[in-house]
Amino acid sequence: MGKTRALRGQLFSTELTVSLSVFLAGVVIYLFVWNTLYNNYVEEQADAKMQVMLIGISDAAVLSQGDPVDWDSTAGVNANSYGFATTTPNTLSADKLYAMQSFFSDNYTSMKDKVGAAGYDVYYEVKDTGGDLLYSFGTSADTTNSSISAVSAERLGLIGSDIVKLRVQLWRIRGRSI
Repeated sequence: MGKTRALRGQLFSTELTVSLSVFLAGVVIYLFVWNTLYNNYVEEQADAKMQVMLIGISDAAVLSQGDPVDWDSTAGVNANSYGFATTTPNTLSADKLYAMQSFFSDNYTSMKDKVGAAGYDVYYEVKDTGGDLLYSFGTSADTTNSSISAVSAERLGLIGSDIVKLRVQLWRIRGRSI
């Protein structure tokens, strides 16, 4: 008489191994997609914040005289705020633009914080209607580089009786949070 052997379940059957592998692959794919979507959301929020700051900086440049109003000759780099307007909004002072160009060339890091671009890089340029560059200061973004996120705003103004275009650009390297 032979002994009959009872069938026992195996702890790691082939079906369990396959189903566990499929489940883990699904979890990994889910986490990868979630991380990608989250990173895209963070970048969009950072760009939106940069756009809001840009509007304030560009408006202040053409609408405000700064504080004190004669900061270009008295307060210099110690002014409370900087604006390029004369007594009339959108009428820009060539003296203030020249002074700001000098301030930026001497101490870019300090000046970008003082104009309200803290955490970002900033670039200003003033061109006449023919496209000739009259003033520029700050650091321009390399917009061909896909790792750089840049936004810019253009404002029209007058210097004397000449129409000029003031362009302000804010930019940052993607992935750096502010």
